[in-house]
Amino acid sequence: QYNGFTCEVCEQDTIDTTYYYCNGCKNRYHKECVESPAVLISSYHPKFPLQLLQLGRMTLRTTELQVCHFCAKIINKGLVYYSSICDLFFHPVCTRNRKPLSISNPKLHEHTLHYFPRKASITCNLCGSDDNKICFYVCHQCDFVVHKSCVILPRVIQTSRHNHRLFFNSSVSSTIWSCGVCRQEIDGIYGKYSCSKGCDYAMHSTCGTLGGIWDGKEREGEPENVFDNIKPYEEIGDGIIRHYSHPHHKMRFDEDSSKEYYEKKQCEACILPIHYGNTCRCMQCDFVLHEACANLPRIQYNMVHVHPLILQPCDPKSYFTCTSCSRFSSGFNYDCYEGCNISLDVRCASLSEPVQHQSHPHPLFLIYGRIFLERCPMCGELFTLLLNCVTCSFALCFWCATLPYKVKHEDDEHFLTLSYENDAICLYWCQICENMIYPTKGYYACGECSTTFHIHCIIGRDPYMKPGQLIESSGLKIDIIPNNRLIRPICNLCGRRCKYKLVFRLFLGRVFCSYSELPHVLERRAFAELECYN
Repeated sequence: QYNGFTCEVCEQDTIDTTYYYCNGCKNRYHKECVESPAVLISSYHPKFPLQLLQLGRMTLRTTELQVCHFCAKIINKGLVYYSSICDLFFHPVCTRNRKPLSISNPKLHEHTLHYFPRKASITCNLCGSDDNKICFYVCHQCDFVVHKSCVILPRVIQTSRHNHRLFFNSSVSSTIWSCGVCRQEIDGIYGKYSCSKGCDYAMHSTCGTLGGIWDGKEREGEPENVFDNIKPYEEIGDGIIRHYSHPHHKMRFDEDSSKEYYEKKQCEACILPIHYGNTCRCMQCDFVLHEACANLPRIQYNMVHVHPLILQPCDPKSYFTCTSCSRFSSGFNYDCYEGCNISLDVRCASLSEPVQHQSHPHPLFLIYGRIFLERCPMCGELFTLLLNCVTCSFALCFWCATLPYKVKHEDDEHFLTLSYENDAICLYWCQICENMIYPTKGYYACGECSTTFHIHCIIGRDPYMKPGQLIESSGLKIDIIPNNRLIRPICNLCGRRCKYKLVFRLFLGRVFCSYSELPHVLERRAFAELECYN
């Protein structure tokens, strides 16, 4: 026996089963698949015999993908058992594995359920689907039909799309629900998952148990508020705290002090300048946080990942790439609590559905299952993660969705606000670089002075990298330097003067406009070292 392999006949991953092994081609085969008789009478399809056939050599009635009637997994190739009269397919291993013909004390029904051995388009009472490719069970005592896969639906789940747990509810409801995953209406006569805390939130049973939505764990009987006691800080006195990210010194909440901190200090969590609003600053050093950043939860769920995320400061000599927006950051990051390779910056991690963005009148949602790159209409970059409007065709990437709405610039005493015009009929000019602005791409504007600016000219290319920091990457030390001298340095890659707020200085004093340019430099350096070695 071997704990985990893929059978070359049916292509199914199976554990703890006896198999045959070929010394020549190193392939493994289920014992059931190799020893399958040409004709089989199965208890799961007793009325007609099943014939063993090669799927690739069969003339099928339809071009649709075929699935095993019992396990509901797709059959791509190999040997299958087939009923030509009922047009049913079975994996050979599924016909031998003795599954129950009746289920006593099912989780989501009060009566015994019995296997129904025919192909029929009958609507499942729990998921509302009438997929006839999936076998189902029926209740002889009442009008209840359920797919085999729905029999084992969990009662209580935790999903990435909602902070509270969801309970399975099969009772008929007249409430009009919109599914929190697919955004389609939920039929009230079928089963669904709804919020345990009474929020106006629900999911289809099939959507709620998708792999990228549900963590796969039954939460019934488990305490829900296990993370509630993990606070970001300890209260010491009136407005005085000890924050987990700065434990050696006390910190104090202060009222709006924008004039004092304007363009001089960055929040240690989000790295953005503290232009306005209340702050939380150290009583002994220069460590400072926005009040909102100081109150960020230590552990939370987010729509882009199925596991909880834990907040922690970034290594002072390092940085990370945000999974949602792909930007570099040296601020606080939310990492996967279970150890997955997921890191979110605090702005992306703070987004929750529905996302209300000032550039669009409708709410935005993350569409599940997107695997192809799509272009954000605002910045023009390609992403797999986009926030979509279900009312119209508008979409927005996480980079653009989390841009600061209000900023300041040293040449303007007023706040600049983020603007976006979908149907612009005029063009603007940037007051910094004096180049044209396309309003559909977004821009910052001063309503008092009627001035406009490119987004990158105001916040830079790397707004979430901390100035003054010395980081290490690929064995190199990189200085992040404010670009505030009278004579701006010349970039060693593009040959132009660096116009953004930060410059990155490498070995031998080489300077670059953006951190995104450094991988090209490091690649060239590695290639040069390889040539010298050869």
